[in-house]
Amino acid sequence: MEQALLSEEQKTSKNEQWFDELVGLIRTHEVELETNTATNEVKEFYNNAIQGNIDDMVLFNKKLSQKHFVAKIIWDYINILGKQLPLKLAFDYNDSSVLVWAEIAENNFEVEKRIILAEAKINANYHKYGFAMSSTIVENCDNLKIPNHYTTYKG
Repeated sequence: MEQALLSEEQKTSKNEQWFDELVGLIRTHEVELETNTATNEVKEFYNNAIQGNIDDMVLFNKKLSQKHFVAKIIWDYINILGKQLPLKLAFDYNDSSVLVWAEIAENNFEVEKRIILAEAKINANYHKYGFAMSSTIVENCDNLKIPNHYTTYKG
């Protein structure tokens, strides 16, 4: 019984701390807006909120969410591949997909298998958030250039 009470007290304390930090952050943003030192993202967020531009607020949050998930997906993908990276690796993204361009050595089936498995793991983990990964795998003997809209990974 005492443990359950302690647990409830800890929850309350954690909730209070979270709200205190949120209010503190809002006050910090208020000062930044008044002194014109706020970032463009902070200005845009509060301008939309104050003006009641719901569509713009949702679009702003969509962009933030996309930025968050794309970065996390690429990070996880690189970690899943580990030290066996393709010869060349590049990424692009759209509203719901992270696109991979991977160039491997001719007949390097081990790296190809790792790329396919990494994509499957990413898709399994991030589908619930509305994101998927799609890989294009080419061999160096194909002599294909990375498409211009991809960003090359320089690990």
